[in-house]
Amino acid sequence: MDPSPWILVIDDDRWTREALVSILRRAGYQVTTLERFSQELEAGQFPEHYQVAVLDYHLPHLNGLEVARRLKQFQPDCRIVMISSELPNLAKLADQEAVVDRFLAKPFSKDAILEVIAQLCPLPAS
Repeated sequence: MDPSPWILVIDDDRWTREALVSILRRAGYQVTTLERFSQELEAGQFPEHYQVAVLDYHLPHLNGLEVARRLKQFQPDCRIVMISSELPNLAKLADQEAVVDRFLAKPFSKDAILEVIAQLCPLPAS
């Protein structure tokens, strides 16, 4: 069994998903991607236990914050990284339930995403 941590990436932009998969897999993580929050996830049928979820804030149907809340219902230990070209008003979110561990503004560098993921989910020692 591969001990590498699982990362879930949900972004409606195909190029962002593909770039994140490439970056994270090369760094040694296992990755699942979704274009949007699907009915399967809402039903709690997760293919893996995710250590980190990278969520786009601007998703169709539900924003990333609502997706994060729903994901936490099924996987409460999953750490959340919110990404967006336009981050939400953080002052407005301050009084809401804390579900997001980090925010990253798009575009971000490969090093920036890897640093955040490593802080939230270190790879096991080889």
